[in-house]
Amino acid sequence: MNKSFIIIAFAISFAIGGCGSKDEGDNNSKNSLQILADKEKEINDREARVRLKEIELEEREKRLNLVENGQTPADTTTMSQTPTDTSKQTADKKETKQETKKEIQKEITKKFENPTATVKDYYEYIKRAINETGNFDANMKKAHNYFPSRSSDKMKANYKNVKNFTIVEEPKVVSQKDGNATVTSKVKQVDIIKKEGKDEEVTRTMTVTYKLTANSKGEWVITSNLVKIE
Repeated sequence: MNKSFIIIAFAISFAIGGCGSKDEGDNNSKNSLQILADKEKEINDREARVRLKEIELEEREKRLNLVENGQTPADTTTMSQTPTDTSKQTADKKETKQETKKEIQKEITKKFENPTATVKDYYEYIKRAINETGNFDANMKKAHNYFPSRSSDKMKANYKNVKNFTIVEEPKVVSQKDGNATVTSKVKQVDIIKKEGKDEEVTRTMTVTYKLTANSKGEWVITSNLVKIE
């Protein structure tokens, strides 16, 4: 009787323990999926803001063109009745239009974006390229959109043998004026190198300073970086 009771008690204990492990595994899995979903939503929200910038810039340019032609935004009946300009007047109008467009671009950039968002998104696609099996090229292509002045092939070569990439200190703005900004951050990178025919891990902590410029769409893009290895 006592022996049977012990066996039954052990079985119940094992079942409870097993359920606890399964529940814990399920919770970890749900947490990981939630983190991925939140990150995807964050990127989608930023892409939506970029599209809103494009729409606003297009609308502002349309209104600017109408004013130049002597019209109000509601008046489109006199499109062909543009007075003949002298070459000097045309040049002055063109210069004024370019200056006005620059001011619009600066205003929209300040309204919609922070330059640190560009660096964060750049890092996100680098991490995805490293961590997602089979998606290296696709994610590096997306990362390249944030650093277009850098060679795509060189960028891939720099991260091809990286095992892990983490952000130690989040990007922060050092300076920002008009359409130019400087952002700094600290990252840790684990590289796989060949040494005497064997793979060896090398960990580097780096402070990276980025120069950014607002492009014609009002988007911040990285134009150069300076890496200081600690």
